[in-house]
Amino acid sequence: MLDLKLIHYARTLAAHRNFARAAEALGMSQPALSRSIAGLETALGVQLFDRTRQGVDPTGFGERFLARGSTLLSDAMELERELQLMQGLEIGVLRVGAGPYPADLSVGSAIGRLIARHPRMRFELGTGDWRAIVAQVLGARLDLAVVELSAMERDPRLLTEPLPTHRGVFVCRVGHPLLEAKVTTVERLFEFPLVSPKLPPRVGAVFHRLAKVWAIDPETGDYLPPVRVDTLALAQAVVSSSDAIAIAPLCLVASDVQAGRIAMLPIRESWLHTNYGIVYLKDRTLSPASQAFVTEVRAVEAGLVEMEQRLEAA
Repeated sequence: MLDLKLIHYARTLAAHRNFARAAEALGMSQPALSRSIAGLETALGVQLFDRTRQGVDPTGFGERFLARGSTLLSDAMELERELQLMQGLEIGVLRVGAGPYPADLSVGSAIGRLIARHPRMRFELGTGDWRAIVAQVLGARLDLAVVELSAMERDPRLLTEPLPTHRGVFVCRVGHPLLEAKVTTVERLFEFPLVSPKLPPRVGAVFHRLAKVWAIDPETGDYLPPVRVDTLALAQAVVSSSDAIAIAPLCLVASDVQAGRIAMLPIRESWLHTNYGIVYLKDRTLSPASQAFVTEVRAVEAGLVEMEQRLEAA
């Protein structure tokens, strides 16, 4: 029977191509690692690595062993995860990813609600570029994510659950020149820098057509603003001390507008809204902790919809 620990040793050695560096990465002595790899080769009856003065290289047997061994390790980790998470909400770590807008709108609040009721729950929350987040879901490094849906709704590997859309608004600093000019057309905005996260093609195409400047990622079609940030808090900080313009969900900036910390421009565009949802692997069963998180996100989103209705009616 193969020892999964020895497979891990072999993978680490293959990654570093050097016994000393691999042993350091594993937190063990070089002689101990050499004995472990030699014992593995003896047990298998084949040589997995060629030893040279320059380092080590996998043999043909080694490459085959590493390829299949990686699958075994991945399957073992997945099995351990499923058995742990099936035991209840407070066993294991729930790994969640979120794009900039849903992270601030509902994901943080949902996690907070869960922790209030289950203080022993453990979370790892990753935020940032939504394409990178989805890649981590596909690689099973995240249990699920709340991200922009427009580019992945037809991916057969994923299941998606759309969440309510939220109106986007343009915000600027108090005393901005556009406020004095009482600007009412979106074209005027592009005389000033836009600070925001990377925008998906459904919005980016409109921005690029109106601005006729700034960049579109040729591989993805994403819109690359002149001042790119990964959090809305950072965007607001830039806007507050410059003439830059930012976009944000109305419900997220309403209190700051009312308090006079920032101003909202009187421009309303039907195409400027969120389009995010919950995403997870189609063939991966949601754990009880994941299901509880999804329930809380839905509840927070319902509250946001009610807030927006009140704001629109005011």
